[in-house]
Amino acid sequence: MIRSRVAVLAALLLVLAGPAAIAQSPAPTSAPNPAQNPAQNPECPRWREAFAGMPIRMVSVQAGSRSIALRVKAADTGERQAGGFQCATPEEIKRHLILFDFGREIVTQFHMQNVPAALDIAFVKEDGRIFAILKMDPSPTELYGPLGPFRYAVEAHAGFFASQGIRQGEARLVLPPAR
Repeated sequence: MIRSRVAVLAALLLVLAGPAAIAQSPAPTSAPNPAQNPAQNPECPRWREAFAGMPIRMVSVQAGSRSIALRVKAADTGERQAGGFQCATPEEIKRHLILFDFGREIVTQFHMQNVPAALDIAFVKEDGRIFAILKMDPSPTELYGPLGPFRYAVEAHAGFFASQGIRQGEARLVLPPAR
């Protein structure tokens, strides 16, 4: 009831003020998306540095009788894991994959804050089995995680795993032996 009275009063004021008041009122603006404009997010230099510092590794995925070689950026420190694809450009997301190795099986969730494009994420058991693949959409609040513990996660642009024929429950991540 209160809302309808406020709306009626606002409409009445606009009618009484005439078209000049409408023309002078500022156009509504939407809040800027820091992921699309990293200069507006004070955390972006930190995440950009973490992303740039990720070493490159080669891994493979066994999908049926096929072995697919993947060049990944390794999120090998807590800072790099926290950064992930935050403040990356859509082009960087299309070009790179990120491998997260937590050292042991854990239960945690991933967020998409400051990530400008949808991602796929594959969750991997200690033995390399890919047991869940989820699509993650950009969101400042949504959390994504599998039902159960995992040791590794691989992030890629949305649609990557399907395009490579990599399906949950049927594929295995193979890492080179540790040196």
